[in-house]
Amino acid sequence: SDRLPGIPGIKTPSIVRAHAFTVLGKFCLRDENLARTSLTVLARELHPSIPDPNPSVQSNALIVLGDLCVRYTNMADLYLPVMASCLQNGTYSSKSISSLERSAVVRKHAVLLLSSLLLQDYIKWRGLLFHRFLVAASDEDEEVATLAEMVLSG
Repeated sequence: SDRLPGIPGIKTPSIVRAHAFTVLGKFCLRDENLARTSLTVLARELHPSIPDPNPSVQSNALIVLGDLCVRYTNMADLYLPVMASCLQNGTYSSKSISSLERSAVVRKHAVLLLSSLLLQDYIKWRGLLFHRFLVAASDEDEEVATLAEMVLSG
C-alpha cells in the first residue's frame, strides 16, 4: 500500500517507496523465503493496472526482480511476463487504450535488464518476450527503440 501506517490519509512519499523496494531487494537476495513472499509485491508495482505509477518505484521494483532472476532463477521466471510488459508504453484493452503511460526511463531499464538476462542465459527468448522487444523497437523514445533494435540484431 502507498499509505503511511497509522496515519490515515497520508501517502508514503515516492522517494521513500523507491528506496524501500531497493532495501527489500537486498534482504530478498539473502533470504529465499522473503524473496518468495515478496515477488508478488514487486510484480504488483509493475502491473499495468497500478494507478498513477511512479517511475522510480517501478524501475527499482524491476531491477530487484532482475536481481532475483539471477539469484533464484526458477522462482522469478514466473514473473517474466510482468517484467516484459515494462517494454511497452501503455496497454490495450478491448474498450480502449489504458491510462498507463510507462515512463521512458522504465522502458529503457526494462530493455537493458532483460537484454542482460538474455545474454547471461538466465532467461530465454520466448514468444511474448520476443514480441515485446519488437514493439520496443518501434518505441516513440528513440533511445529505447535503438536499444531494442540492437538487442534484436544481436
